[in-house]
Amino acid sequence: MSLDNTLSLIEAQLQEMQTALLSSDPQILEQTATQLRQAAMTLAQALGAGVPAGVARRVQAIAQQLNLVRNQLARVLALTERQAASLLPPVEGVTYGPSFGAKGARIYRAPG
Repeated sequence: MSLDNTLSLIEAQLQEMQTALLSSDPQILEQTATQLRQAAMTLAQALGAGVPAGVARRVQAIAQQLNLVRNQLARVLALTERQAASLLPPVEGVTYGPSFGAKGARIYRAPG
């Protein structure tokens, strides 16, 4: 695959990743993240010998966009962790095993 095609591929994957982040569909997000990771590895291999002068700006733009997507993913992860923490009670110890002692298994029930 030529360098120009590789750059076009990763640009398309970055656009799809941003769309997937807006959709909030975890399956699409996972698939798109995997495809983006593969495209990034292909680009890294293609640029292993160095960045040609003609594509340096394009590579810098891709790097900035990739950084933006990474920050968006971090925000989504933090939000997801907060949502999960609001739904599930905090775990103070292991549910089963010696650290839980004689209390036995903890059973969670839905309100209502």
